Amino acid sequence: METKELLQRLLDRIKHHWKLYDEATRNTAVESIEFELGEMENIFGLLVLGSFVGLPSPPMQITLELLPEMEKHFALMLAKVDMANEPVSNLFSVFDIM
Repeated sequence: METKELLQRLLDRIKHHWKLYDEATRNTAVESIEFELGEMENIFGLLVLGSFVGLPSPPMQITLELLPEMEKHFALMLAKVDMANEPVSNLFSVFDIM
């Protein structure tokens, strides 16, 4: 009887630890996918609005058709252009102090 109880307790502990490990890896996977999505959006924004940083931009017709989708990136790039010469304000925006 004691052996069965001991094995059952061991199995329960293994299941508990496995659930904790599974939850931790799922959270990490979601964060990684969100980071990758953000980076892909940034790359897409640079491809469409590359003239802000000196990259050749696509034809104007394509840019104008994609502009409604690029509103967030356009505002972000305008903000980056405004803060380009002020590194202290950029630091404050990163740390979200104000």
